[in-house]
Amino acid sequence: MDQLMKTLRPYWHDPTQVFIHTTLSPITGRPDYTSLKRLEKENKDNARRVFSSRGDEGHLRLCYTLKDYNARANIAGNPWIDPVNPGPRPNIPIDATEAQVCLAVVNHHYDVQEFHLYHSTENALLKKAMEAVEEVYYKALEDPDLGYYQLKYIDFIQHLRETYGELDDDDLSNNIKRMNAPWMPTQPIQQLFNQIEKAQAFAREHDIISEKTAVRSAMTNLENSGAFPRDMKEWRLKPEADHTWNNFKIHFTAANKERLRTITTKEAGFHDQASKASQPQKDNPYIVRNSNGKGIMAYCFSHGLQWDLTHTSMTCRNRHKDHNEEATVSNMCGGLNRIKRQPGEVAIFKYQPSTTNRRTNGKENCIKQR
Repeated sequence: MDQLMKTLRPYWHDPTQVFIHTTLSPITGRPDYTSLKRLEKENKDNARRVFSSRGDEGHLRLCYTLKDYNARANIAGNPWIDPVNPGPRPNIPIDATEAQVCLAVVNHHYDVQEFHLYHSTENALLKKAMEAVEEVYYKALEDPDLGYYQLKYIDFIQHLRETYGELDDDDLSNNIKRMNAPWMPTQPIQQLFNQIEKAQAFAREHDIISEKTAVRSAMTNLENSGAFPRDMKEWRLKPEADHTWNNFKIHFTAANKERLRTITTKEAGFHDQASKASQPQKDNPYIVRNSNGKGIMAYCFSHGLQWDLTHTSMTCRNRHKDHNEEATVSNMCGGLNRIKRQPGEVAIFKYQPSTTNRRTNGKENCIKQR
């Protein structure tokens, strides 16, 4: 027994050591639905991190009433029972054997630790929440004699919810606007998924956004972006039963990955062509050279002859809809036959073609500008 008592040392665990959010996001001024939801989520993350032998979700029960927690689907069949104070010493029968005494001592020891950890975690959650909210918004919960000594975390949260956390029609309308906010092809596609799922979570307890509505919102957004014409057609051809939100994310995550790969490949080709165009190669068909073989101008199907030797039909970034990458100085392929002025050169003549004088081809309309 003496040896056993030596091994059962007091175990005072500080739950904040395993908290993910050591400081909760502060709420400046009057709390609202969004700020309170964020505070609750952060403290739920903290509660889950504190181990409990009573379930796989740590001390998450502290963030719900006991009834609401046990009503959750994943708790069915294994209800949570709050630990009770086991008292200062174990209950040992008079005629207990030495083995029974040892077992009673060990069980009492761990019951004490569990009870202490449960209440230490609740106090830590409450303290973090009170630090994040200005006291004026929960002052009504203070007892004239005991202060906040008997206040439980869930009572603190329910007071804030009922007093400041209600949604109105404007909140719900703004939530839909945030869900439908335009997505740009330069943004990660996960950003679109996140904004829709965030809107669903926001409205879950008031005006549910269905899975079909979420898919339609995302489809409209991607269609407006113009980034996935082929992939959207493939999605529409899928059976209606496959048009789930999860399948949508899988389909367009893969589509976006391929889109980005294609863009990267094209950019790599552009830089390679630009590098080649800038080199003084005599066999480069895009370059006009002087008698010494030095490049002086480059040809582009969409922009004609100009002075940037890296700008050719192959490397052009601002292309005409009928752009032809194979157009060169000697074979323009029907491209623009214009010579661009040098940078800073002042225009003296302005050519005004006439469509009525075919014989002179409008040459008499070359007007000198003063």
